[in-house]
Amino acid sequence: MKLEHLLQAYKTNNIEAELKEMNNKQEKAGVITFENGISASYLLDNEDIVVAMKIFFNCLTRDTLTMTNQISHVIKIIKIMQNTIMLLGNVTQKESNMILQSLGLFDNTFTEGKQIKHLEHTYKIEVIDGLLCLSINEIELMKG
Repeated sequence: MKLEHLLQAYKTNNIEAELKEMNNKQEKAGVITFENGISASYLLDNEDIVVAMKIFFNCLTRDTLTMTNQISHVIKIIKIMQNTIMLLGNVTQKESNMILQSLGLFDNTFTEGKQIKHLEHTYKIEVIDGLLCLSINEIELMKG
């Protein structure tokens, strides 16, 4: 998916996402910021298709730490993960949830660091310096 289409799809799905300015138009990598300290790095191919993305999540809300604010923040995290998997992997919501379940998000085993392959992408979840990190990489298919 082209970067501009990904950003438009986030907007359509009510996810606030902002592209950080790149130094020049030749760069094939950059940063997207979401709300509440969530950010992602991405890598583009020669056709400006997003081929890899790594999203970093601070799992504690930046707002006043109340149960309601924390639950709302966790819902935003899952929504960003789910939508990014659906958009980049071109999969259904059901498949996206299956991927998140396989990565251990719903049974709390994600802290062990897990990785799976599904169709044309690899998905990896891990905790890095206290941040939850979801990586999505396009698998290079053999040509010829």
